[in-house]
Amino acid sequence: MTAVVVAGALIVAAAGCGGTDGAAADVSRSTGADYPVTVESCGRTETFTAAPRRVVLGWATSIRTLDALGVADRVTGYVSASNATLPDGFTATAVSPDFQPAREAVLAARPDLFLANDENQISGQQGTATPDDLGHTYVLGGYCLDAPAPGTVDAVYADVEALGRIFGVEPTATELVARLERRVAAARAQRGSAAPAEVAMIQLYDGKVYALSGSYYNAILEGAGLTNVFGGLTENFAEISAEKVLTVKPDALFVAYDDAEGGDEAVAAAREKFGVAEVFGISNREISGGGVNVVTLIEQVATQAYGV
Repeated sequence: MTAVVVAGALIVAAAGCGGTDGAAADVSRSTGADYPVTVESCGRTETFTAAPRRVVLGWATSIRTLDALGVADRVTGYVSASNATLPDGFTATAVSPDFQPAREAVLAARPDLFLANDENQISGQQGTATPDDLGHTYVLGGYCLDAPAPGTVDAVYADVEALGRIFGVEPTATELVARLERRVAAARAQRGSAAPAEVAMIQLYDGKVYALSGSYYNAILEGAGLTNVFGGLTENFAEISAEKVLTVKPDALFVAYDDAEGGDEAVAAAREKFGVAEVFGISNREISGGGVNVVTLIEQVATQAYGV
């Protein structure tokens, strides 16, 4: 998923958070998968006659989800290389520095699956390739152009299950979803019997304030058992006034940060601007990676919110 776009510039991600569902070498693979298999993605039906072997990622940290499924070695390239680099321990080629990569650059990488961060990367707009150019595509998080992205962690589970079918590792995917569900339940349980705290997730950029209200943003807060005060907004992110944040008086503020500022700087700026005592940083780089990263961030946010 993209973060805020201002004057054509993508505001993206920064320092990462580690997950606990990786260790691809320790995950057994299904060898009896039956093909063809069919999945739906952004209104398209994708039919695979074999497991992909040359995957290009729309966002580098999405590799953690494939690692948790035991198929990270299928990743040969990634785009958005100027915004998010591969996590430590993984290798692949930087295909393009751009979030919306040029068609020629992606086709030159010869992917048999482009795993998109959002549908803008494969819309054919601004010189990008289209699904018809690429053969097989899948858009993580349901982040499509013609409908709001899902705002619950169920989108993560759906992606894991779909990728399990695509790569012929359905038993591994089923086990992974069960582990992720247990982790989310444990994170939420930290709240105990208290009522959900009312919190906001925002981003500060170029003197402006953006409410991060949909898609993974809301999924992270809701998964942690918190109430998103901006959850009713129709956009995934929307410019708001600083006064709006002061008016809703959140119990805590989560500030998405990028690598130009870092978490500490973003937190300090928000604390000074809004006077909220509880301010925490959250990595846009990890949010944008989707998949298992989202569950790691749910755990992080729950621990911050409940002080465990």
